[in-house]
Amino acid sequence: MTPFSLSDAPVTSLPGFRRVFPRGRLTLGLFLPLDAGRAEHPEVDIVRQVELVRRSEAAGFAAVWLRDIPLRDPDFGDVGQVWDPVSYLGYLAASTSEIALGTGAVVAPLRHPLHLAKQAASIDHLSGGRFLFGVATGDRSSEFPAFGVEEGSRNEVFREHLRVMQQAWTTEKRGIRRSGGRMWGGDVVPKPLATRPPLLTVGSCLQSMAWHREHADAHVTYQRPLPVQQKYVAGWREEGNDKPFAMSMSLDLHPDVDAEPGPIKFGWRLGARHLIRILHELEDMGVDHVILGLKRGTRPADEVLEELIEHVLPDFRA
Repeated sequence: MTPFSLSDAPVTSLPGFRRVFPRGRLTLGLFLPLDAGRAEHPEVDIVRQVELVRRSEAAGFAAVWLRDIPLRDPDFGDVGQVWDPVSYLGYLAASTSEIALGTGAVVAPLRHPLHLAKQAASIDHLSGGRFLFGVATGDRSSEFPAFGVEEGSRNEVFREHLRVMQQAWTTEKRGIRRSGGRMWGGDVVPKPLATRPPLLTVGSCLQSMAWHREHADAHVTYQRPLPVQQKYVAGWREEGNDKPFAMSMSLDLHPDVDAEPGPIKFGWRLGARHLIRILHELEDMGVDHVILGLKRGTRPADEVLEELIEHVLPDFRA
């Protein structure tokens, strides 16, 4: 593959997709930054974060995931990802060799679709096919007027931007029209390693489940009570859909491995043994990948990471 060649390879053939979604068993990922208890002032030491990512890679975590938070909103209570995800992904691609690198998720309506198509295909190449392109419509109201996007129209803008990106990835020197402009006589390079970078819809994206099943290569949602999540997974699996399903889970890992589960926002505070049990229940209901977020935890992230590697990861190693 050269950066100028159209590919007909399926996204399922890419190493990142295969590592995260091996079929028939659940894998684990981690949200960056690997930090706890400091949502407004998270760990920003890149050297330290890369050390932890490499440790996670060697231990068998399937992926690390980056959020896309364009603006800091003090009223939101969570600064999110400090570093720009595209720049950070390039740095992580050069600093790792096997772990998948995902966005969870790029706020597609706030970015120019041609720029985004070029950025995603570039990370696809630079990472050797380890990139998973999670996209969403965004949920921070202060961002939309700052970027000149009507919040109420973001669902339509989202669909249009995905269409433009797909055209840019799969055609050569063909015109692309959209509501905000047109490209004529130009071309977007590089072309991705497969028909596109694996496209994951994150959250509802203000679309129907049928739309997700048709347009996404995998779907990512958040933690729900287990019976509710089972119904959600069943909705994804309707009409014979066998594409992967992933979810995020906030985690406050108790130092006592036998500590009983207690709910926290979008997750659990519990000991390692009960975490293993819940993960196996999710695996049995058809969840393929769980992204653990440590930011709501009360213990140092590196300490929690080591306990996950020792007690939990052996059952779910990539």
